[in-house]
Amino acid sequence: MTKLILSPEFYAVGDREGMTSGEVYHIERNRFGGSVSTPVARYFLSTPPLRAEGFHPHRRLDCFVRKHKRAPRGNWLAKRLADLLVEQGVLAEPTWISWHESKEVGGEALGEVFDFD
Repeated sequence: MTKLILSPEFYAVGDREGMTSGEVYHIERNRFGGSVSTPVARYFLSTPPLRAEGFHPHRRLDCFVRKHKRAPRGNWLAKRLADLLVEQGVLAEPTWISWHESKEVGGEALGEVFDFD
């Protein structure tokens, strides 16, 4: 896993395949050296599969920002992630970046998801 420092308050942890997807966390540190990290967004890099008329071949960065009091503004997050991914050599122009607000509305475990023992 790769870690990108977005700012003193936010960092991203990417997948093992070179940051093509990942989660963004808000970090809150305490005076004793500890910290609490809260997941506030997810991002995905993709390449549109079809070559549509009027579009050049390009990549796409989608940022899904949770509706949460610690979440950053979507436009800031998408632009900051894009800049860092370009610096890392993961992303290059042309790229479409977009940001979305999201809220989990439900869920359930299929199989043994939790290990409380």
